[in-house]
Order: sequence, then structure tokens, then C-alpha cells
Amino acid sequence: MPARISLHVPDKHLLGAYQAALRGGWSPNTTRNVAPEHLAAIAADPDAFLAEIRGGPGRIRLPDGREVDRIPGPTRWIFAEDRPERPFIGSINLRWQEDAAGRPILALPEHVLGHVGYTILPAFAGRGYATAALAAMLGVAREAGLPEISITCDATNQASRRIIEKNGGRLVETFVAPLYGPDQRLRFSVSTAP
Repeated sequence: MPARISLHVPDKHLLGAYQAALRGGWSPNTTRNVAPEHLAAIAADPDAFLAEIRGGPGRIRLPDGREVDRIPGPTRWIFAEDRPERPFIGSINLRWQEDAAGRPILALPEHVLGHVGYTILPAFAGRGYATAALAAMLGVAREAGLPEISITCDATNQASRRIIEKNGGRLVETFVAPLYGPDQRLRFSVSTAP
């Protein structure tokens, strides 16, 4: 039976589940642990944290310590609908740039490896939840006007590669992103067409 999930806009009534995941050692960022930063931001001003994580403007710190403007785009929290307690199980986001007329473009800055990023709590990995979440986010990308998205994973991450391929991902290239280290990565193109 396929995994059933729901995607939710980050909201105050869901914040407790998100904080519990952060306190349990999970990070919504796959390149560095941002849990302490998120917990501090929530403690300082939960409304400001939620406004930023929902896709508003903000700054991000890159692995080399530089801070850059975050590309706005929606973040959704993932909940397992096929479990009685409907637990929080992860996060997925979509990001894109726009041209001068406000239309989405496929190009991304060098520090953004792909249009979609996701992470699932380890206790829920391998059960089809990320595959379902990516499928749902493709619909969000389509509504935003993106005919396709670019998505990447580490070359050694077979689980993530399967998730992307199950959603129609076509391997475009193997590359190294020096900003994120010497490891090889895979870039896929995924159509957003239904």
C-alpha cells in the first residue's frame, strides 16, 4: 500500500511537533545541522520564524560561512496520514527565481543545487513518505508555473535516487559542487506535468 501523507503550511499549532523533531536530533537541512538555529529562532520569535520558513525573504548561511539572500519559495511540513497519530515526519521545500516580469525561471544560483529539497525523520525513512511528498510538491511546482524542476542527491545516496526516479526523474549529469565538498552528486530533471 502506498504511503499516505499530507503537506501543511508551517503553522503555530504544528510548531510543537516540529520542535520535538529538532530536539530529537533531526535537521531540515541535509548539508548542515540547523536544529539549534531553528530552536533559538522559535524561542526568540515564533511568528517571525514561521513567516520566514513559509517562504518569505530571509538570509541563509552557506557551508563556507557566507550569508546570502534565501530564494523565497514554499516550505511544507510532512505528516503521515496512514498512521493513527498522524505524526510529523519531515519537511520539503520548493525554491525558484523569477524573471523581471515575475515569471518563474529554471536557472538557480550556484549555492542552490536544486528546486526541491526534502528530509524525512530517520524513524520514517524507507517507507515511501519522501516519494509521496515529492509527488505532491511537483503539483505545487506546476501551479507556480515551473514545467520541470531540477533536483539533486549525493551520488552514493541510492534511496534518494530511487525517490527521484519513482517521480519520473531523468539523470542529467554527475557533478561536484565545491561549495558543498568534494563528493559527486547527481542532477535530475523531473517534469511537473500530471
